[in-house]
Amino acid sequence: MGKRIFTAVGLALLLAAPVALALSGDTDVRTSADAEAPAKPLAAIVAAAIAGLLMARLVPLRLPAMAPAGPAERPALTRQATGLVGIALLLPALVLAVDIGVWYGPVKLALFFGGAALLLRIWPTAWRGGREHRRALPDRWYWLGPLPALLGWAYLLYYSPLAGTGDVSGYRHHDRLYLLAAMLLTFLTASVAEEIFYRVLLQTRLEALLGRWPAVVATSLLFAAMHAHRIGDGPLGEMVAVVLVWNGGFGLLAGYLWSRYRNVVAVVVLHTAVNSLGLLPLFLG
Repeated sequence: MGKRIFTAVGLALLLAAPVALALSGDTDVRTSADAEAPAKPLAAIVAAAIAGLLMARLVPLRLPAMAPAGPAERPALTRQATGLVGIALLLPALVLAVDIGVWYGPVKLALFFGGAALLLRIWPTAWRGGREHRRALPDRWYWLGPLPALLGWAYLLYYSPLAGTGDVSGYRHHDRLYLLAAMLLTFLTASVAEEIFYRVLLQTRLEALLGRWPAVVATSLLFAAMHAHRIGDGPLGEMVAVVLVWNGGFGLLAGYLWSRYRNVVAVVVLHTAVNSLGLLPLFLG
């Protein structure tokens, strides 16, 4: 019963956020800390997330929910999951308390990889449920299954009439090599590091302990909390709604794709697209 209440409350928060922004008149959402980045239309963000979730749900040959961990595995798995949740909460708390500036990336990597590796070593378990779950899906659908969700999401968010102009001319004063280096750094510290930590390590364990949707929602909210330091100037409620709409909605889609296909390449590609696809015109023009 508690898991259902948590899931319902979490989904209600994620659903209420775009409604609150729409009612306040904020239909253009600042999704990046970069001053050069254009705002994205709220309608495109919401439509893309919903389309991605629906396609992941409706495409056939996807994985069923993961079998719950057995009684012998649950104690160590619970300790691992609790420690990973602690790391997920520690990073935003640290960033909000101390301005770590250029050390943000190294600190995040140290926590997500060093901290996670340490606690998994301290509390080892023979549980291999995630790997066994993946084997239930044929290889063809492992690769083809996520494609409709990825393509539909990308089209609606970046190329459809809902997407707006997507003007990235503010970045043109940067050297292309500088932009490529920044994109590569973001790929390593965000696309790869965050997906391995939040989806592969954390969400998989939460699914074994709590079930699919409680785990997806919990991980989405923790993923959104990691971006709390990006809250800009403005009413606090409005800024929280922006983080829930953009980061929480993305986390919901990435988490659901992970639970459906266990394809880490797919969620890394999704994360890379959200960070870099909008800059593609700078290299094609």
